[in-house]
Amino acid sequence: MRTLVLVRHAKAETTPSGPGGDHARTLVARGRRDAAALGEMLRDSGLLPDLAVVSTGARARQTLESMLGDDGVETWPTRRVYDGGLDGVLEAVREVPDHVEVLWVVGHEPVMSTSAWELADPGRTGPALREAMSSGMPTATAAVLELDVPWSEVDLGCALLVGRHTGRGEEPDG
Repeated sequence: MRTLVLVRHAKAETTPSGPGGDHARTLVARGRRDAAALGEMLRDSGLLPDLAVVSTGARARQTLESMLGDDGVETWPTRRVYDGGLDGVLEAVREVPDHVEVLWVVGHEPVMSTSAWELADPGRTGPALREAMSSGMPTATAAVLELDVPWSEVDLGCALLVGRHTGRGEEPDG
């Protein structure tokens, strides 16, 4: 059994503070707090990754850093998760070595919720979780999927969506 955790980056600035456009947008203070809370929640659930695939976007990389804290985890940054859509996510996941049991993919909307929606077998996923995923993923939110196929064979409808977690706090931005 393998576990795929798809994570939408935490709250970021609405406009970039320097050159680089959207790709360079960074987390705000609330985003860093929410990402750390989500990371703790996932660790407490036994979902510390063996490998993390992350978008090259600054806010996704910072989300992963905040989620991992001091945990040393191998990380694969890839532009495919930033602008490759569902196909880019699938390509990245299919390259993961077989020894990896828990994989985090940290990226952006609408790709993360679309990936969860499309990978989840509708016949095996509860209606409440499918409904929650149909409206997208808020910032600092993760979808947890279980797979019984090798990473190289991950395809649409092959997974069981088993959970949705959020680290979003109710504090004001800042």
